[in-house]
Amino acid sequence: MKELILKKIALRRRWSLGIFFTCIVFMWAGFFILLYFTFSGDNSYLNFTLILNLFICLLFSIMGIFMFKFFDAYIGIVNEFSEKESAIFVEQGTSRPFAEKWLPSFIIYQNKVKFFKLLKQPEYAFIDIKSIHFKRFNFTKSRQDCRITIHLLNGLKYHFHMQGNLIQRTYLKNEALARNPKIIIDDRYS
Repeated sequence: MKELILKKIALRRRWSLGIFFTCIVFMWAGFFILLYFTFSGDNSYLNFTLILNLFICLLFSIMGIFMFKFFDAYIGIVNEFSEKESAIFVEQGTSRPFAEKWLPSFIIYQNKVKFFKLLKQPEYAFIDIKSIHFKRFNFTKSRQDCRITIHLLNGLKYHFHMQGNLIQRTYLKNEALARNPKIIIDDRYS
């Protein structure tokens, strides 16, 4: 089961990074073409465009590093799965939309929950969580319309967004309560 998950994640990694890096190559090619035309004649009006294009190229190049880390985090977690956790992951994938089927917003494993964002992938042990709040979040154009607020025992608060799928919310609530019955669950999504 673990091999199937790794294969599906690797496929999405190849496609995502391939398309992303193709776009980066075209952006850098456009930058160098613009650079050539800026310095080949009296085209000083292209200076702002050149600087803006350079900034965008550098920004996207740096984002590529974070995308590598993002996919490596998924692969690292799946490699730590037991067979039971692999089976649960595949079973839960049937209730997720296509985009999250193999790359979900969160993964529960070994009494921990790990949330996936592009820039960071925080992980929390269920024994360190004081409460979990679910709330509808309508200020986004994406499908991630459920805001999850996690309060830790040390007083820190963290916010995450995921799709408001009832099955996924129920799965997170049930697993959290099964692994730490003291967690306070507040579901105001409805």
